[in-house]
Amino acid sequence: MKYRHWFFDLDGTLARTGEDIVSAWKGALAGLGRDLSRFDSVFRIGPPLEQIVYELYDDATPELVADMIARFKPLYDESGFPNTVEYPGVPELLAAITGGGGKAYIVTNKRHSATVRLAGKFGWNRVMTAVRSFDSFETKCSKAGLIARLMGDFSAAPEEAVMVGDTAGDVEAGKANSIATAGVTYGYGSRGELAGADWIFDSAADIAKTLVK
Repeated sequence: MKYRHWFFDLDGTLARTGEDIVSAWKGALAGLGRDLSRFDSVFRIGPPLEQIVYELYDDATPELVADMIARFKPLYDESGFPNTVEYPGVPELLAAITGGGGKAYIVTNKRHSATVRLAGKFGWNRVMTAVRSFDSFETKCSKAGLIARLMGDFSAAPEEAVMVGDTAGDVEAGKANSIATAGVTYGYGSRGELAGADWIFDSAADIAKTLVK
């Protein structure tokens, strides 16, 4: 197998998480008495929670962000993720990678507590070598930074590594570490924003057929 180290985004790459995320967001903002009229046109899956709050509200403050996080966390983390599902072919792709001696990692802008719970729900904790979120460390870390730390921790050479994700940010994070990039069209990004990726795939099964060799 050419690629021994596989870095995976979570939302829109491993699982369709949007319904549960949006439900928790709207519940948290409604609880704060916030107007939701711009929500559907501005909100998108992928960026950190803090970034979206500032994009939604011109009067956003650190205090609003803190209040939003405090309300969002239990609504989302303790929901059981009833509407979240793995994308077709993902279990088989992970099995092919790890069965062939490769290592798989999650690198995500999702908070660590929710990421760990989702990993347990779908059994990713049994196949992933490591699960890392932007808040896994004392100092918050970008996705590019997470990849860099993991590459160092597990002695991953750039030519042996690939980043898989559904947005331009995922492609950029991979390229920042000089590793191969694979964009997926079935998630929350657009095909156009994945133009810089080394490959663009329409399914997890296509990834397995092309890259797991």
